[in-house]
Amino acid sequence: MNHSQLTEVQTTNLRTLIAIRLGLERDSVDTCRMFALDPNTAERLRALSIDHLWSLVYAVGQVSLFVARDDLAALIDAPSVVAGALAAAHPPRPSLAPTAR
Repeated sequence: MNHSQLTEVQTTNLRTLIAIRLGLERDSVDTCRMFALDPNTAERLRALSIDHLWSLVYAVGQVSLFVARDDLAALIDAPSVVAGALAAAHPPRPSLAPTAR
C-alpha cells in the first residue's frame, strides 16, 4: 500500500502515528504530554515498526484515531492571541479521574 491509496482519514492517522513515534524517540515525556499518552501506550507505540503502523492504519480504515478536542469550537471562536493560552490551560480531553461528589 502507498500513500496514494490512503483516504484522508487514513493519511492523517498514519502521519500522526509516525509523528508521535518520532517524538517518543526524541523526547518521550514531552511527546506523552503533547498527545495525552500514558507511558504504557507510548512504549507500545514506540516499539511498533513502520510496517505495523501501516497495517494498523489500514485495519482501522475510516475511523479517526485522533479525535478533536472537546473545546475545539471555543478555540476557533477565541481571538488568536488568546487561543494558545486557552489550549494550554485546558487538557485536550477531560480527565478520566473520578470526581468527588
